[in-house]
Amino acid sequence: MARPKKVIVLPSSQIEESISSGRVTVPMLASAAGVSVPTMRKHLAETFGERMTFRRGRTGGLSLAAPVAVTTDGNDEPTAS
Repeated sequence: MARPKKVIVLPSSQIEESISSGRVTVPMLASAAGVSVPTMRKHLAETFGERMTFRRGRTGGLSLAAPVAVTTDGNDEPTAS
């Protein structure tokens, strides 16, 4: 039988706020949520997708790109802006 998924109770708004306030690492967020580092990395990748960038090394950490706004141009065809 498969192991149940760990529920991470760390709101995405809190994650975004901590990233914008300074340098944040995956281990920092993992300890705040009470989960392992690989579990937190997987959760971040699933939650933020392409917006999340992971950097390794001494100056490593996380960075989060601004969300891409999708608008319609009157023809009801989405255009990225």
